[in-house]
Amino acid sequence: MLKRLFASATLVAAVASPLAAQEYKFKIGHTNAADEVQDKGLQKMRELLEAKTNGGATLEIFPGGQLGDESQLIEGVMLGSIDMSMTSNALLSNYVEDYKVFDMPFLFPSIGELGGKIDANWDLMEASANNSGFQLLGVHSSGLRHLMTKKPVEGIGDLAGLKIRTMQNPVHVEAWRAYGANPTPMSYNELYGALQSGVVDGAEAASTGYDGMKFYEVAPDFAQVGWLNMTAPVVMQKGAFDALPENIQTALMEAGREAAAWERGYVEDQEQPLIDKFKAAGANITQPDPVPFREASKPLYESQLTTAGQQALLKVMTE
Repeated sequence: MLKRLFASATLVAAVASPLAAQEYKFKIGHTNAADEVQDKGLQKMRELLEAKTNGGATLEIFPGGQLGDESQLIEGVMLGSIDMSMTSNALLSNYVEDYKVFDMPFLFPSIGELGGKIDANWDLMEASANNSGFQLLGVHSSGLRHLMTKKPVEGIGDLAGLKIRTMQNPVHVEAWRAYGANPTPMSYNELYGALQSGVVDGAEAASTGYDGMKFYEVAPDFAQVGWLNMTAPVVMQKGAFDALPENIQTALMEAGREAAAWERGYVEDQEQPLIDKFKAAGANITQPDPVPFREASKPLYESQLTTAGQQALLKVMTE
């Protein structure tokens, strides 16, 4: 007979070795397309987890918002109806307030530097997640964020009055307001149709998302702003994690961090080939001067990072 040992993960009785007397299948959801870089990162985590547990644990991956939008995924983890989620940091930082640091514009110049700081300060990041009821398993990359629009953007002045979709995050909203746009928070699942119908004039996005969702079909202009080096944390409910056997906890942590490191390297390697692909597909690539964007971003660090936890995390990330 099946017996649930914790609130959310499905536990299936199986004939196995003493090390893995039962099989653990963890449901994890995200909103990116299947086989997009975040999905590939979770596939790598599944491969590593299965290897580390001799098949005793695995991931069941649900891409494309099958389990809900990002807010619903995080709330599902909190309530125990979903085992794990991978969402944008922009949504998770509404629940883990210290992570608002990673929503700040122009904080890290490269994905490699971002990854190095995360790995060096893992204990502090894990503690922040734990304090909010989550267990951090890995921090993936969503790439450097640029701007896709229905007409060319050559400089910050071209944003005046444009309706730009942002994530449902106050820092993102204030950043694009500072750049002169009319920020319009919206679920990722609604974005393609909103661009197609003209509900919004553009959206900030990474090259991987611009490619994976084929946004260049409805927003053929792609301005290389690089305003945000965005992360995608993998989390589960802290209580559910703590209820697992120690060997499964260890395997999850090792698989999560190793897969995230692999995925960050993969995303960085994809950037230039994707730009070449967009050009070949007829997209118009522009290079706005980043200096006005950087200057407009500076007041956000003082107005948005107000807690001791945020200041402590910012300090170690910028040392």
